[in-house]
Amino acid sequence: MNAAVWSAIIGPITTLLGGLGGYWLAGRNEEARDQRAASRERVTRRAALAERLEDDRHSFQRDTLLELQDKLQRLVRNTAQIMLQDEKTIKQSGQMYLLAGDLSDQAMQITVSVQRLRSRVLDDQLRVAIGGFIGLCSSAGIPPTEYPQGKVPDDQKDQALANLRKQNTQLSAYP
Repeated sequence: MNAAVWSAIIGPITTLLGGLGGYWLAGRNEEARDQRAASRERVTRRAALAERLEDDRHSFQRDTLLELQDKLQRLVRNTAQIMLQDEKTIKQSGQMYLLAGDLSDQAMQITVSVQRLRSRVLDDQLRVAIGGFIGLCSSAGIPPTEYPQGKVPDDQKDQALANLRKQNTQLSAYP
């Protein structure tokens, strides 16, 4: 066989093999491009999800802190009412009575609400500060142990009133 026959046989075969090889390489390149695009899409979706979760977390904290602020204001008002009631009864009868049911129930409900919201706060220092404030407010409604059954001796009325004013000052100056 001569060279012309060989070139007539090999020419179409190499063209066919070149076309198939190019098709195969193009397929591999396209598959790699698809994998890179899918990887970029996964990264983008994860970033979007992380951002959305962070936004949700931020919104939840903001809503919690706003609600906590409202409840703390109610707690302060309730504590002030308790202190005024104690001051009034000490002046009138020299005794610290148990609180009227409504005022005591309000104090308990507000304290429970504040404690519940406090547990949702992420900042440890803020949670500790809120706990201290709740303790200060709670102690305002409890007669001191030096007055058995809430009875304040006549010679100690001024001291009991001074203690109430001191608690009121602590309450208003709490950080």
